[in-house]
Amino acid sequence: MPQPPIASPMSTVALVLRYAGFLIAGVIILNVVFLVLESYFKFSPGNMAAMGVFLIWGAATWTGQLWFLREQARPASGRAWTVALLCALVTYVVQAVFVLLAAGAALSQHGSLGLPRGSDRMIVIGAFAAFALLELLIIRLGIGVGAKGAAKRAERQAAKA
Repeated sequence: MPQPPIASPMSTVALVLRYAGFLIAGVIILNVVFLVLESYFKFSPGNMAAMGVFLIWGAATWTGQLWFLREQARPASGRAWTVALLCALVTYVVQAVFVLLAAGAALSQHGSLGLPRGSDRMIVIGAFAAFALLELLIIRLGIGVGAKGAAKRAERQAAKA
């Protein structure tokens, strides 16, 4: 059984900032690895769009672990949803920055972005909304799994002592 909290609870802002740090560091590391693979080994990993989901999952899991390690208690559901929602907003901002950078590069190279028009635009908006909801659920699940894993490790260590 986990011990009672020994430190004051982490603020929501601190949790979100740590999530943002984990996410941005993961994005940078992943892009450096891809750049090294392409530059030095002439290996192109192809379309790795799904790696973003793994980065989000990893950042959320690390945040959940950190949360448990600091407070020595699993997060309350309401607060975990609040943190997940704020982390999702951070994720959307980070993704928007990268999309704008990619759009700027495409615009400078091709002169046009080829954006969808008419009814296709509604399909794209619907897909973005679905992915946004999926990311929120992944973040919430990641926080819970990270906290639960840290709790199990703490229980195993307490049982050994």
